[in-house]
Amino acid sequence: MKIIQVKKLEDCFDGSTIYEYEFDGFWTYEEIRRLTTLGDLNYYKDFPRPFFRLNGQGGMQIKGVEGENSCTVFFPKNRKEEMERILERHFKTTQNK
Repeated sequence: MKIIQVKKLEDCFDGSTIYEYEFDGFWTYEEIRRLTTLGDLNYYKDFPRPFFRLNGQGGMQIKGVEGENSCTVFFPKNRKEEMERILERHFKTTQNK
């Protein structure tokens, strides 16, 4: 999947920032599983709309729903730029798989 748009949603009291990432494709089970290279993945396949949550390195958190083309990403204040680069690199290296 390729990132096509990033929208800032809000700033939190603790200084972290929340963004919505939009992709050129939809979250599939395979795409969700690829996130395990970034941290600990929780996948709730039995939900009416299968939900995933990734607790990533450096405090980054990703939440989304299988079948949608976007997700919500939480970046910690003190490592925001670093975590953005890691996330963007992940999608650049996996978009052709």
